[in-house]
Amino acid sequence: MATNLTLTAPYEQCVYQRNADNSALIPITGNAPGASEVTATFEVVPVGDVQMLAYAVPIAATIPVNADGSFANSVSVPGGWYKLTVSAGSEQAVISRVGVGEVFIKFGHSYMDGGHDATHQLPANDERVITLLDDMASRNYQFGKLTGKVGPMNGTPDAWGQFGDLLVKRLNVPVLIYGSAYGGSNLKMNLEVIHGLPLTHEPPGYAGPQSRQPFAPLETVLTNYVPKTGVRAILVEHGYNDRGTSRETFLSELNEFFSYVRQHWQVDRLPIVMVQEQLTAVPGSLYDIPTAQAQQDFMATFPAVWKGPDFNGSAWNGLFTNHDHLYGYMIDLFAQQWADSLTPSFFAQSIPYLARDVPAMIDSSTDAVANAPTGIQAIDWVLLIFTGIVFVLFYIRRNRTIGISFLLLALLCLARLVR
Repeated sequence: MATNLTLTAPYEQCVYQRNADNSALIPITGNAPGASEVTATFEVVPVGDVQMLAYAVPIAATIPVNADGSFANSVSVPGGWYKLTVSAGSEQAVISRVGVGEVFIKFGHSYMDGGHDATHQLPANDERVITLLDDMASRNYQFGKLTGKVGPMNGTPDAWGQFGDLLVKRLNVPVLIYGSAYGGSNLKMNLEVIHGLPLTHEPPGYAGPQSRQPFAPLETVLTNYVPKTGVRAILVEHGYNDRGTSRETFLSELNEFFSYVRQHWQVDRLPIVMVQEQLTAVPGSLYDIPTAQAQQDFMATFPAVWKGPDFNGSAWNGLFTNHDHLYGYMIDLFAQQWADSLTPSFFAQSIPYLARDVPAMIDSSTDAVANAPTGIQAIDWVLLIFTGIVFVLFYIRRNRTIGISFLLLALLCLARLVR
């Protein structure tokens, strides 16, 4: 009999990036001294639309326990929001929420950081909109609903709770957002950190070369968190704070920076979604035409880049007349346009990067048996047929014609099962 059953993975309320087939491997690791095996069961948490009968069937995996009491396996789970119960004999360990869905990193200057309008900081409504609760000084792998901070760097929800709600409602899977934007930074500062050069200008709160600011938040997320959760894309705004840079120079800096990110972390086609800033001098707008033109060039020439919110749209005209940051309705518009930019075409064409720090899934031909239904399984048809027969018997007693119709339906279901 097992004693002291403990889980070390997955993390509570963590979201794992799904693949193109709408599934991800969720790690199941821990200790169960004295047990020969543990059983991991995923049950759907009924939030949003449940579109398939298969999702009502728990996903179960039997995982062998090593001689030292440890166990490590991964279970393939379809996109969704789950309660996980791991049991060994009479003992249980529970992860109340864990998900398979979409993971994003936001990166850039103060527009992406947010927090300028203290009266318009809206938390996410849907419990499936998740962020990292760790800050830059901690690494506890704590995740939770996006209500305040967007860890590890950003202290307010700004547009991102609304963005998450919009995306979760449309996709019906959980969304995890990492906050690595640094207000007051520009792209040149990040490149200077990468090359170990003194900063030409220091960002707010700069704590010296050892801090690696302002690059540190993105570096931290890509090094310590993305290997565990995976990622769909990095959402970017850099340009306006690099004003004074020529079109050619800023394009070169964009190419250099994102080439470094992809090569260093071995994510050679990491999707990038970028804000397009103003290309013309529109009254009441913030603009720097050379850097905006470089953004346009970058999106047209660098592989796997998509356009995000477009400040050239008429909806933005005049909104910056009284403010040089996002306030009120501007925050709502930013959230809406970020969500709208992640189109079905984007999800079909972009290549997500899946979690790497997960144990191998033990094949069903070995001691571990994993069942992760993505369509209606045989047991579902059996239950349907049984239910149909009950209805047939009931209606035959009341109405012979209706009863025969139900009987024919049951026979069709049986034919489907044996086919």
